[in-house]
Amino acid sequence: MMNNSSNRLLKTVTLMGTSLVLTLLITGCGTKEEAAGLHQTGTVAFMLNCDEAAATYFKKAIDANPEYGPSYIMLGDCYLRENKPQEAVDVILKGFQFKIDKGQQRLAHRKLARAYKELGQPEKALEQITIYTRMSVYQEKFDPQKLNETEEFVSELKLPEGHEVVSVSKIMDDTIKARESSRNATKNESSLLDMLNIL
Repeated sequence: MMNNSSNRLLKTVTLMGTSLVLTLLITGCGTKEEAAGLHQTGTVAFMLNCDEAAATYFKKAIDANPEYGPSYIMLGDCYLRENKPQEAVDVILKGFQFKIDKGQQRLAHRKLARAYKELGQPEKALEQITIYTRMSVYQEKFDPQKLNETEEFVSELKLPEGHEVVSVSKIMDDTIKARESSRNATKNESSLLDMLNIL
């Protein structure tokens, strides 16, 4: 049986613990592990088309760790589904300020293209879809289906008169050439370094 002083101590520790947890939640000082777990739950909800739940988990991940970039990108996708393109642009651009991998960057550019298209800003949409295309080709993630989808996307853009549109196939071909050039240059540098090491 607990006496009064033990009871007060337990209440004080409980209140301190609760205060600490609330402070962490309010200030957003969490861990990457917490954010990653919340992000994964949000991703599953997103894949199941539970957009409201997904958005809630992405926001919680950001609260747990305000520098967790992937959740900003996925929250932007939720906003796109909710027909809130300006909110999508704002949150995705914020996500670029933090660490996101190349695949997430690539997909973020595609999401930005969709948002700008919905906002009636076709030139910005074209710029973003071009970046997405180049990154997809460079990362070898551009298959025939994505080529068709991207060509259809570009054909639907209402660009100002006189604005020259480069075909997606040309962007793809130019990127393949640049990628091969870059690989050859790296091989040549490596060969030169090997030769210098021999000497």
